[in-house]
Amino acid sequence: MADQLAIAEFQHAFVEFRANFKEPIASFWYGARHGEMIAAMHKALSPWNLGLDNITWNQTAKNLNDAHLIFEVRSLMAGIQVGVGGVTMNAVNPDWARADQLTSLFQAAGDTLRTITGQEFQSQNITLGFHVKPGPKPSREILVQFVNAKKLGNEDTAKMFGVSAYYDDFAIVIDGSGVFPGSVFVKLNRTFPATAQFQQMATTLYADEKEALERLGLKLQ
Repeated sequence: MADQLAIAEFQHAFVEFRANFKEPIASFWYGARHGEMIAAMHKALSPWNLGLDNITWNQTAKNLNDAHLIFEVRSLMAGIQVGVGGVTMNAVNPDWARADQLTSLFQAAGDTLRTITGQEFQSQNITLGFHVKPGPKPSREILVQFVNAKKLGNEDTAKMFGVSAYYDDFAIVIDGSGVFPGSVFVKLNRTFPATAQFQQMATTLYADEKEALERLGLKLQ
């Protein structure tokens, strides 16, 4: 069955990780430890060629929620944003062939932040989104299988359909792409326990993406 699926042709993709600290780390902004965090992160991320020119901060923050440091890892098109309340890590067009590099980067950053701040994460959340060409069938024909078009009315004139489902720790959205005409946008969101490692999360996310693509008649290369 899988060998009959078309290989997915991605146009754009992103992955974003978010986690809140159990307690805000305000002392690192308004105490004497701001530089301590920068030094620790710079050392931990040095294997990915993080230079001082890749570290920036919001100098015009209007409130504590806006105060953050950004560590940019250009080789992986990834960024790590540390705020008073938590951390956001993201990457553009992530490649599963380089997943070990990205998970190692995120794990190193997360471990360093927990050690230097003395704060553990609350539950961890990852979102994977991508725009993909529909393959042999038009995207409308693919998406209509997920809805009761007749119940919606005017099914023959509807240009596109979409669907979303939400569970306790997982959500999926499948819709027409608003960026690439004729394509499909998929967003997968999963929540993990605070103790989950990035390799575990990546394995789960890979399975989620594989299953979502199969529903569209597609497969990973």
